[in-house]
Amino acid sequence: MHSPQPNVILTSSFSTVAEELLHKGLLPPGAMVAFIPTAGDCYKEKPWIEADREALVRFGYAVIDVDLKDTNAEKLKEDFAPADIIFVAGGNTTYLAAQAHLSGFDGIIHDLLRQGKIYIGSSAGSILAGPTVEPFIAEDLPNLPADFVLTDPSCLHLVDDIVLPHYPQYAEQDDAIAQKYGERFRFMKMTDQEFRASFENYMERF
Repeated sequence: MHSPQPNVILTSSFSTVAEELLHKGLLPPGAMVAFIPTAGDCYKEKPWIEADREALVRFGYAVIDVDLKDTNAEKLKEDFAPADIIFVAGGNTTYLAAQAHLSGFDGIIHDLLRQGKIYIGSSAGSILAGPTVEPFIAEDLPNLPADFVLTDPSCLHLVDDIVLPHYPQYAEQDDAIAQKYGERFRFMKMTDQEFRASFENYMERF
């Protein structure tokens, strides 16, 4: 019997769990991946992005970069049309959320998933799948230009929880966030060896 593919896969570090995802049958064979590196724009060195891209290439996937910066929803629909997987890499979550709104990505992602495409997030890409970036704005702003403005902190609402990636490397910071915002949002602490897969909004931890 064919196992259903998940709509959403959230990871703290995709490259770390990629082989496990493949072996569990959660990744489709011979896929085309639309790879979104936008969250890394704020950094000169971004080895985590290269590691995630290389993991996808090792699986024999065709990987094309799709930048959310300086584009629009209609162009994105064209870019995503041939893709089986929409992969959102890590970096600065606040900047990523801003570009998701400016590009119109936030307005088309739900329809793309209804078409059968899979959303995979890594670190900031997993946070973007949740309800808001609000708890991360203060720590993200120092890496952004002085004139940067985030007009809308909401994210994609693919899942109800906010991922706290790379736990426990940033345990003190993450615990402080969870304590400060815990009455308003639900949090999901995730180590680099963990992932979550959502099947039609049903969250299952492996």
